[in-house]
Amino acid sequence: MNLSTWLVIGLGLLAGVLLGVGMLAWWLHKKSTEELPLPDKWPLLARGIITTEEYEVLNWLRLTFNDHLVMVKLPVLRFTIPVNRAKNGGGHQWQKLLNGVYCTFTVCTPSGSVVGCVDVPPKRGLPKGNRELKESLLSDCGIAYTVVRPSSLPKSNAMRAAFLGEMDVVDQPDHQDTRGGDSSFHADLDAFTQQAKRAAKDAALKELNKNNEFKQTQKNQPAGFNPDGTGAFHSRKAERFPTQWEDSFTQPSDSQTAKLDRN
Repeated sequence: MNLSTWLVIGLGLLAGVLLGVGMLAWWLHKKSTEELPLPDKWPLLARGIITTEEYEVLNWLRLTFNDHLVMVKLPVLRFTIPVNRAKNGGGHQWQKLLNGVYCTFTVCTPSGSVVGCVDVPPKRGLPKGNRELKESLLSDCGIAYTVVRPSSLPKSNAMRAAFLGEMDVVDQPDHQDTRGGDSSFHADLDAFTQQAKRAAKDAALKELNKNNEFKQTQKNQPAGFNPDGTGAFHSRKAERFPTQWEDSFTQPSDSQTAKLDRN
């Protein structure tokens, strides 16, 4: 056979290989996008949403913030909103970035305003990137954030100071009469009180987190999900902060089965 014949055969083989690769890629893509049919009976069972350690911290939070509500594993997207919806695709970019990010517990007022968030780290520790994300995100939103372990619970008054800015206030006489009803004085007094409250809150939160040692994940640990349900950074930009509870669906950790106290 001459050179032209070998060239034709080679081109034919190359075309066949390319066609085969293309067909395989198409089949794999089709298989990955196929939707499962809805079953007549779901092969699932209900399970607890908190672990034994989280349950201990929950009871402590309910006693510490007995005048507030303590929500369990509430997504941060539920209580945050884009500053400018006209930018970044109407907030869809932030939604895609933060989808699935949550804290173990969220403390809010009876009217639904969030005052602080708490994470209970798993036995292997909370990933550093996960913690730093929440610290920066919640701080920019004016929401306190800390990590609490059942083995080393902080003092209740320190926790309330960090979340609510509570401080010892000396009772002062009402200046309404002595100032002749000067509303500007009361406005200045209120502004000063709010500023002092914010300063007390920031100082208390800094003190609360000062001795909080966090265990960093091992360098060789793969990115993605952990069996305990905590998320980590993903190598792909679209999934930098993946849903933290997805892996606990297939590999559930110690879930609390006892009924929660209603007191």
